[in-house]
Amino acid sequence: MTDTLKTADIVWKEDHNGCLIPTSRHFDDIYFSQAGGLSETYHVFIHGNRLTERFGQLTKNERFVIAETGFGTGLNFLAVCQLWQKIAPKSTRLHFISTEKYPLGHDDFAQALSAWRTDDSFGDWVDALIQVYPLPLAGCHRLHLSEKITLDLWFGEALDTLNEIANNQHEHSIRIDAWFLDGFTPAKNPDMWSDALFKAMAQLSHRKTTVATFTAAGFVRRGLIDAGFDMVKSAGFGRKRQMLCTAPMPNQPTLNHYQIGFKPKKIAIIGGGISGVSTAAALSYRGHVVHLFEPDDIMAGASGNPCALFSPKLTLLDHATNHLPTVSFLYSYRHYKAMNLYSQIFDQIGVLDFLLPSQKTAKKRQALIDEYPKSLISTHYPQKDSSALGQDLRQTDIVAHIPMGGILYPINIAKLLKKHFIHHPFKVVRFQEQENRVVLTAFDGQSHQNFSFDQVVIAAGFASHLIDNRLFNCRKIRGQVTWLALTNGDDPKKPTQATNAIKYDGYSTEFFDSKSQSKSLLFGASFIRNNTETKLSDDEHLSNFQKFSQALPNYCQSLNISKDTHFEGRVGIRAQTPDYHPLVGKLSDSDHIFCLYGMGSKGFSFAPFCAEILADLMDGGILPMSSKLLAKLSPNRDRLNTPIQEED
Repeated sequence: MTDTLKTADIVWKEDHNGCLIPTSRHFDDIYFSQAGGLSETYHVFIHGNRLTERFGQLTKNERFVIAETGFGTGLNFLAVCQLWQKIAPKSTRLHFISTEKYPLGHDDFAQALSAWRTDDSFGDWVDALIQVYPLPLAGCHRLHLSEKITLDLWFGEALDTLNEIANNQHEHSIRIDAWFLDGFTPAKNPDMWSDALFKAMAQLSHRKTTVATFTAAGFVRRGLIDAGFDMVKSAGFGRKRQMLCTAPMPNQPTLNHYQIGFKPKKIAIIGGGISGVSTAAALSYRGHVVHLFEPDDIMAGASGNPCALFSPKLTLLDHATNHLPTVSFLYSYRHYKAMNLYSQIFDQIGVLDFLLPSQKTAKKRQALIDEYPKSLISTHYPQKDSSALGQDLRQTDIVAHIPMGGILYPINIAKLLKKHFIHHPFKVVRFQEQENRVVLTAFDGQSHQNFSFDQVVIAAGFASHLIDNRLFNCRKIRGQVTWLALTNGDDPKKPTQATNAIKYDGYSTEFFDSKSQSKSLLFGASFIRNNTETKLSDDEHLSNFQKFSQALPNYCQSLNISKDTHFEGRVGIRAQTPDYHPLVGKLSDSDHIFCLYGMGSKGFSFAPFCAEILADLMDGGILPMSSKLLAKLSPNRDRLNTPIQEED
C-alpha cells in the first residue's frame, strides 16, 4: 500500500432544490443528493442487505461486520449506526470497515455532513464522526464511535486494503457479513469495480455474506457471480430502474468459510502497567471477563510517574503506514481524548520538539515537518520577545510544534480503567497450559491459589521472561525522572512561561501535581542500561538537571533552579528490544499464551494501539494495520532469536 495520498478535490454545486452538494472534480460525480441521499442509503444498502432483520436477530455478544468500498462522506456508515442503536441488542458489537482513495479534508467533511443534522438522533452520530475523523494519512485509522461500534477507515486503494486485510486473516478470523459496493459509478471509476476486487471480497466472506450495490451493470453482476456471490437484480432507487443484491436465500458454495462465532472468555493478564490495563480494557469492551494479577498497585511500576510525555517520533511520510510510533500515536491520541470525558487524562498542551540532529541532516529533519499536516506537526518560529524561554528557542537549529501532543496523568488512567478487570494483588508463580485451558498458580502472601483461564496475557514488562522462559529477555533500562514544585502564583494550574512540553536530549514539562496541589516542573529521564535498581540517585538528578539547563539555560535561570535545588524523583525500569518494537501476539508453540511488553520509553503511545491489536488477535478480529507492521511486532520474529548481551 502506497503512503502517497491525495485528498478529494471537490466543488460545491447547487441542486434543483437550492441545496449545496459536494461534487468530485476528479470523477465529475456527486457524493450524495440531499433530497434523497439518506433514503437511497436505506433502500440500496440497508434493505439490500436485509440489515433491519439481521440486526434484530443477533444474539448476546454477537459481532456483525460490514465492509464498504467508497466511504465518501460517511453517510452509509451513519445510517447503519442509527439503525444499530435502535435495533441491535445492547451487548452486540458492530465492526464497520470502509475504504477511501481520496478522503475529504476535515472542513469539507464537516460541511458535507452538516446537511444531515435535521434529525436529533442522526445529528448526534454526525457530530461523533466529525469529532474523530482522522488526518489524511494513508493506511488504516481505527475509530470508536461508541463502546460497541468500531469504524476502520482505510485511506488508499480499495483492492490494496482488502489484500492487506486478507494477509492478516487466519482460519479463526471473523468474516465479512455484508458488503456495501458504493463509490462513484462504474463508468467514471472503473478501478473500483474490477474482477480482482470481487475476488478479494469473496476471500473475506462466508457462505451467508450478502452484497448490495446501486448499479445493475452487467459486468459487475457477472464479476460478482464469478467470484462466488449469488447476485440478483432488484428494484433500484428513484430513477434507477434496477440494482444488485444477494439472493434472499443465497447459494454460495464456493465461499468455503463459515462465520466464526463469538464466545466470551475468561482471560488472565499478568502485569498491571499501561500495557496490562490497556489490554484489559480492550478485552473487556469485547465482552470478555478479565482478571489482572499485579502484586503492587495498578500502574505503580514504570507507568507510575506523576505525568508522562505524549508525543510522536515521526518518520518520513512515505514510511508512515508501517511505522509503529506514527500509527500508534494517532490511535492513542483519539483514545486519550475520549477518556477525557470521564477524567483529566490528557492535557493537550502541545509539544515543542528540538529534532536534535542524530544522524539526520537539517534538510531531512525539515522534511519530517513539511510533509505532514500542520495540525500534526509544523515548524515553530519563536516570537521575538524578551522572555527567557523565547531566547532559548531562538538559539535552536529547528523547532517543531506538535499541537496534538501533551502530557498524560497516569494515576487518573489507572483509576478509570480499573472498572474493566478484577484485580488480584497476587504474584503469579507458575502456570500449566492444558488442551483447552491454562491453570495459573498465584501467591497472595500467605498461600497459593489455583485459577483456570481460557487465555493468558503476559504483560509484565522487563520481568516477562521470568514468567515464561520462552519469552525474549529484554534489555533493562533504568529511567529516573526529576521534578520540583514551582513558586506558587495566583493559579497553581497556570504555566509560567512554557505553555508546551519541550523535547530536547530529554524532555521537560510543567504540570499540576495532585499530591502537593502545586504547579510543578518535571524533567528527565535518565537512561541507564542493564540496571534494575529503583533507589533514587542524586547523580541522575544532577544529570537530568544538567541536560535541562544546557538545553534551556535562560528558562532554567528564570525559574531560579540550580543543582542545589531539592528535587523529587521516581525510578522506572523499561523493557527495550533490539529493534525497538514491542512483542505483541501469541507464542508460536502455544494455543493460549499471549504477550504484550517491550515498549521501551513509548509505553503510553504504544500500549492502547498494541492492546487493540492483541485483543483482535485473541478474538479472531479483523486487524487495523498492514501485515508488514504486524510482522514487526511478532514475539516470534527472527530479530529476537539472538539474546541481548549484558554489554549491549
